[in-house]
Order: sequence, then structure tokens, then C-alpha cells
Amino acid sequence: MTGTIAVTKRIKTLNDLQAQLGLQQTDDDRFFIEWFEDLAELEDWERSGLDRLRSRYLYHRGDGALLEGTVNFVVVSPLLELAGFLDPPFKLRSPETVAIEIEDPEETITGAIDVLLVRERLWILVLESKRTSIPVTAALPQVLAYMMAAPEGNDPIFGLVTNGDTFVFLKVDRRGTPQYDISESFTLLPRRNKFGEVLRVLKRLGREAIA
Repeated sequence: MTGTIAVTKRIKTLNDLQAQLGLQQTDDDRFFIEWFEDLAELEDWERSGLDRLRSRYLYHRGDGALLEGTVNFVVVSPLLELAGFLDPPFKLRSPETVAIEIEDPEETITGAIDVLLVRERLWILVLESKRTSIPVTAALPQVLAYMMAAPEGNDPIFGLVTNGDTFVFLKVDRRGTPQYDISESFTLLPRRNKFGEVLRVLKRLGREAIA
């Protein structure tokens, strides 16, 4: 008999990804070059927008950990706008429910994605925002499982997980043996403004999506 279970209940660790979905981390340093190679320089108006974003973030962060809705409103949405993801050819869907079929035991894993960007039915970017009190690493297995549920295709899928303080990019390639890799962490605290680096990577992934 087929059962239904939440992603957060079935996929809790990176080892669960390999055991349940056959997804394993690659040791190829060239697998995920999109987060550090061929990044365009930012325009002056983009830098000005990021300065405002950083000031707003620090203002609200000063009162303590930010809830998920605040992270989306104060941090994620402005970054998506600056990266051009709120305009054609991208589409914004939030939240989006996904389901993943596994064979042993026969179950359907379900979950909801906070922000999903779609172009021509191809999932381009998945954003899972967590409260700032929750480490980003805690969300990685869940987000990678969501990315595995994307419609079948030959193109890699890119993701981003953030709790408002830290940003981590991901890449999944399901051709052959499913593989993934993770970028370095871009941490906003204590003082250095990493919003610029995050935006440059987002823009690179945007170029990949429409190439």
C-alpha cells in the first residue's frame, strides 16, 4: 500500500538523499563552476540597490532573528528583483507543492517550496528560506530532495537556500547517476556586505537559464 510522508520526515540528512533517491555529492571541482566563474561585474545602480538592501537588513536584524516571512520580504524578494527574476521570461510561484516517488518502501514524499522560479516548465531556481536562528545546512537535504522532483529534463537544476544571514547555492544533475554539489557559504554577518557576491551568482544562473 502506498503511503504519503513529508519531506522533512523522510529526508533529514545528506545520507538520506543517497539512500532514498540515489543522489550523491560529486568530488569533481568543475561540476559546479557557475557560482565562481564568469560572474559579471555589477552596475552602479545595482550596487546602490544592494547598499539599501544591506541597510534595511541590518535594521531589522538588529531586533533579533528574522522569521521566515520577514526573510522573504526584506531579503529574498529584493534580491530576486535586482537579478531580474521577477520579469519575463521567468515565472514566480509560491508556495509550490512537490511529490517524490520512492520504491522501497513504496511511498510518496511531499513538501512545499517557498519560492519557485519556472521557465517553460523547467525549474530554474528553488529558494527555501529558514528563520535566521536555523542553520542553513539544516535545510540542504530538504531543498535537494525538492530539486530532484523537478520535471524530467536534460538541463541541470540550480538552487539557493538562505536563512537571511547565510546563502548557499546548489546544483543537481540527474543525468545518469544523480549528482549534486554545494557552493561556499556567503555569510552577511558580522559586517562585510556579501549581497554583491550573491547577486552576481544569481545573475550567472539567470544567464544559464535562458541560454
